[in-house]
Amino acid sequence: MPSPTPQVPDTWRYLTSDVGRLWAWRKEGFDEEAQDAGATDTIDADDLAALARAINRQEQIAERAGEEHPS
Repeated sequence: MPSPTPQVPDTWRYLTSDVGRLWAWRKEGFDEEAQDAGATDTIDADDLAALARAINRQEQIAERAGEEHPS
């Protein structure tokens, strides 16, 4: 059974560069707390699965930052 196609959340956009590298950016940048915690809103990867994992990591960093510093 083939593995499911990795999904990029709707909050992110991505493209493939002319050399085949995938780049993604968040439609709305992370807030200051998330950025201070290490979340970045522009990432790159070799393939879609790696890109989806990297996006997930950034969202988790931002979520943890929000839990530590609620508005």
